[in-house]
Amino acid sequence: MKPSFNFAPCSFFFLLLLLLLLSGCGAALNPYHENFNCDAPDDAGKCVDTKTAYEEAVRIPQIPTQKSAAPEEDVEAARLSRLAELLKEPQTPIIEPPRILRVLILPYKGNGDLFMARYAYLQVESAKWVLTSIDEGIE
Repeated sequence: MKPSFNFAPCSFFFLLLLLLLLSGCGAALNPYHENFNCDAPDDAGKCVDTKTAYEEAVRIPQIPTQKSAAPEEDVEAARLSRLAELLKEPQTPIIEPPRILRVLILPYKGNGDLFMARYAYLQVESAKWVLTSIDEGIE
């Protein structure tokens, strides 16, 4: 019979010794600094952890905001007020801008040339005078 020698306890001891030695070199092997102290000036805020910052933000009472109308209503009110001003001054002619149609022309190949995508603009309706007695179109 051959004498059997069990290497398991020795290899376990060797592995444990290796881990202890490498854990001591952790600071030398880590390229990052572990000094996370906050060096912010006083006017830049507080140096607190995330949880504390969140709790402080939630505790701040919310300032009641003024309930405003929808943006569409604001725009419509501005248009109507401008139109009311123009109606008070009948000497001011108003022109309605022309209606323009934008058409996308997709890329295509013709006569060996490649034409890239582009837009063509077409005038659908001419400009018109509004709130005056002039019935002519603008050319």
